[in-house]
Amino acid sequence: MALSLFIADFCFATSSFIENINKIRKSDGYEFKINYQTTQKWTDGLVFKLFCTFSKGAELSFASSGHNNIKQGWHKTEIKIPMVYRERYGYITDYRVELYSNGILVSIKSM
Repeated sequence: MALSLFIADFCFATSSFIENINKIRKSDGYEFKINYQTTQKWTDGLVFKLFCTFSKGAELSFASSGHNNIKQGWHKTEIKIPMVYRERYGYITDYRVELYSNGILVSIKSM
């Protein structure tokens, strides 16, 4: 029984992945556009976490809202960071995005 649960978890864990990330610096802050794919007919419980390192030394994280009822295929989402973070912590020098499916880390992409 334990082996079958492990195999099911592994198959589930590979059902979604991040293809690429685009960071856009705008006058009102930053916008991260994330392209990702789901391979199951329907996917629930996706959350994206963005980890940023700023030029003044701060390391902060931001999260998307939960994504549910996603059909199989390619999708886009975005995470916005307001200008106040750039004013206080400087420019983003490094970043990575993690994709969680029902609390399990399934994909990571970094700069």
